[in-house]
Amino acid sequence: MERSERVRALERAAFKIGNTYVIVPLLRAGLGHLISSPLTGYFLLLRTTGRKSGLPRDTPLNYAIDGGAVICLAGFGVQAHWLQNICSDPHVHVRLPDHQGEGVATLVADRAEARRLAVAVARNCGFALVFEHPRCLLMSDAQLATRLDGRPVVRIELQSGPVVAGPYDPGGSGWVLPMLGQLVALLLLARWLGRRTGRGPWSGRAER
Repeated sequence: MERSERVRALERAAFKIGNTYVIVPLLRAGLGHLISSPLTGYFLLLRTTGRKSGLPRDTPLNYAIDGGAVICLAGFGVQAHWLQNICSDPHVHVRLPDHQGEGVATLVADRAEARRLAVAVARNCGFALVFEHPRCLLMSDAQLATRLDGRPVVRIELQSGPVVAGPYDPGGSGWVLPMLGQLVALLLLARWLGRRTGRGPWSGRAER
């Protein structure tokens, strides 16, 4: 196995652990708005039907909204389990921060369109884009499109009709208050820990 393949395998393992124990539980609980931002990325929960088991399978994915459809990118390529499930059964359930519903997923066949949409999704991945390559955050759209060329892109049309982006979807400003709340919570935690240990900037204990 080449080094690049080993790195990708490690990344997949790390993402699987984080998704299973952090992202998926939060999205299932309807708390996607608390973890979605330009920094952390924007997440949806995609439910497919296992092609072998026939059981529902939940996968957190970054996404974009384009022309009333939900767009997803298979960053790890055609081997992604959720993508293989869609190829077997295109009927899916999508849970966004402000909306959820049943839909039908199709692969974007037009190469130019797929490149454009791949960039749109990649720009909504937040800091996780560095796992593709550390320079990706500084790439132009054209450079990023070349980098992602050939990655499968999926368009999901919801049965309820065109999706209208809400405040917690990409481009919205709903993330601002939750992030401020998280920062305040971290500051309060740091203050509490400082008082407990006597080493924090708010401990009130003078150095001797």
